[in-house]
Amino acid sequence: MADALLINAKGFKLINDQTLPFGLLYTAGYSLKDFTVKILDQRVDEDFEKHLLQELKQNPMVVGITCMTGPMILDALKISKTAKENSSALVVWGGIHPTLDPQVTLENPLIDAVVLGEGEITFNELLKAVKAGRTLDGIEGIWYKDKEGNVHKNLPRKEIAKLDDIERPPYELVDMEKYIQIKGSRGSTRSLNMFTSRGCPHKCIYCYNLHFNKAYWRQMSTPRVMEELKYIVDTYKLKNVFFLDDNFMVNTQRVLDIAKGIKDEFGSRDFTWDILGAQVSTLRKVDMDFLDYLDSTNCQSMMIGIETGSPRIMELIKKGITVQEVIDVNKKLAKTRIRPYYSFMTGFPTETDEDRIASIKLMFQVKEENPKANVGTMKPVMIYPGTDIYLTAQQHGFKPPKKLEEWAAFTWDNYVNLDLPWLDKKTRKRLVHLYYYTLLMNPDHLYINSKLFTIGSRILYPLAKFRLNHQIFALPIESEALHFVQRNFM
Repeated sequence: MADALLINAKGFKLINDQTLPFGLLYTAGYSLKDFTVKILDQRVDEDFEKHLLQELKQNPMVVGITCMTGPMILDALKISKTAKENSSALVVWGGIHPTLDPQVTLENPLIDAVVLGEGEITFNELLKAVKAGRTLDGIEGIWYKDKEGNVHKNLPRKEIAKLDDIERPPYELVDMEKYIQIKGSRGSTRSLNMFTSRGCPHKCIYCYNLHFNKAYWRQMSTPRVMEELKYIVDTYKLKNVFFLDDNFMVNTQRVLDIAKGIKDEFGSRDFTWDILGAQVSTLRKVDMDFLDYLDSTNCQSMMIGIETGSPRIMELIKKGITVQEVIDVNKKLAKTRIRPYYSFMTGFPTETDEDRIASIKLMFQVKEENPKANVGTMKPVMIYPGTDIYLTAQQHGFKPPKKLEEWAAFTWDNYVNLDLPWLDKKTRKRLVHLYYYTLLMNPDHLYINSKLFTIGSRILYPLAKFRLNHQIFALPIESEALHFVQRNFM
């Protein structure tokens, strides 16, 4: 019997979501010395409901559910209801959405407590209190309801400063084969994701990091990174690792040290690696020797957030870069084998058609000047609680949901129906088409491992490019088809 049952709800997904449930793994790892912990992941478990009921029959002390803003909320609520009906467990939510909107989260009768921010230490102390029959009063990083339904707001917990002190994730708690992907632009095969740092020092107004991690960046030391990297590569026979850090490149000397470690340890194994969090603000400062060395260690791609081609919007969202710096960084990367994946966003308050056209022009310019560049997708910006753009949106008439389940509607798939006062419905439809047509322009999308998508995108690429170049969205059959597939089959 598990003392704690930790669950990753499914929610909506457009792409193959095989990311390990890192938050749950790290949380479980901290408590395994004192308690038995079981992890269920609805995203990859075909018999999830059966396994959920089996675990609940064992009556765990606590059911913990991690949740992000969007459709995941509905699945998490359904799981919470099942837990309430089939056990006496305390139902605790954690993750980004409950952390950034704990009051509305706790107002739902199915939820007893919320863990704010990092869960390792907080959840362990919560388990100890429940086992001892104590209240949750005084546990830092916890908001909870008493028997009368009153909400108690405990003091926040400081972030873990030394990530080297955190135990290695207990990978044995999950079926690792379900998370290993076959990917890689240079023929890599088995791949897993990995984190080496937390947080980001930048202040982009649309990002959760500013409030979730207090713009505080923390790193694992290079020896610790290499220890964990060698463990997962050797244990799971990997040929590629994708570093999922929100900002991997804050400390450029550390990046070089990790690259050297990779080259020394795996240089003879045809091993490749990819970076999610690379910033123009960092890459503009490094020289070609830096990029050439990363290239020599088989760093094969970097995900780089550009977001907009409009100088005015760049300043509005506090991106901290210029369009010219984007162009300069792209030209530097063009001299290497490293493939940049650029991401864009649209739909910001005060954004005009001219701003969006500037973004499209920049997309095509970086592709022209660096043919191996992937111009990513132009996603409509989502207004999530706890971000600075959430406050900006309210200044422009946005009225936040008053109930937790109403936040489930905040997804690209439902964008047309959202009440965003600065965008009329016609404009919202155009932004959805922008998203789908930029998606179709990416046959080698960083996250999508579908041969059918790749083939279809290659066929439709010329048409998608024409539509974007000329802003023609009449009879958007391709966009509507992709939207239909997304809603019904993903």
